Amino acid sequence: MTIKKPVRGIFFDLGWTIFRPATGDWRITVKALEYINPQILWSLPQSKLNTAISKANEYVKNEIYKTEEEELERYTNYYRTIAEMLPEIDITNEQAEMIAYDRVYNDSNYVFFDNTKKIIEALKEKYKIGVISDTDPSIKRVLKNAGLYDYFDNMTLSYELGENKPSPGMFRHALEAMNLPAIETVFIDDYEKNLEGASTMGIQSVLTLSRPDSQESIKYLSIKKLSDLLLYL
Repeated sequence: MTIKKPVRGIFFDLGWTIFRPATGDWRITVKALEYINPQILWSLPQSKLNTAISKANEYVKNEIYKTEEEELERYTNYYRTIAEMLPEIDITNEQAEMIAYDRVYNDSNYVFFDNTKKIIEALKEKYKIGVISDTDPSIKRVLKNAGLYDYFDNMTLSYELGENKPSPGMFRHALEAMNLPAIETVFIDDYEKNLEGASTMGIQSVLTLSRPDSQESIKYLSIKKLSDLLLYL
């Protein structure tokens, strides 16, 4: 598998593509580990855990919202629901609020992969660079603080569109913003289902094997780390 030339634009997913969660789990933040024992959490009956997460997810389902304050409200309700429905983990409403605040405002919850800035900086010299990501308003601050925000020509973000990958609307928006033919663009993501959505729109798709449970694709070009992309462009 390879990438067809010419390529003039590259789209990046964010989570597990250019950075990973510091704890290995997006919802169990640095602060959460001060109050939640993961062994107790994951020892709960799977059905009970799934019910609580499903209920909590109602507060963070993707709708159009704009501010970090709105994001904080959503995650406060998320963690309060988890606390209420899973009394075994023994966290108070006040602790749930502190975990939510940490989820939104603590940049150390994000760990950038090695040489991410150097790689994107090099790509920016030859290509238009964009983002297609299911994420929250705080991510713009995280990227700015990491010195990466200004490298991106455009961003297609779920919270701004009210859609999630692999919705065609996400990829259509990205292509319109990039103003390039789909075949001259590449999208890198850590989930094949998202690559399916991109491929349907004609975007060349690459799977990054950055998650611990990743498996090489038989359909898409797979790379072990972001720097491997340079070998195929």
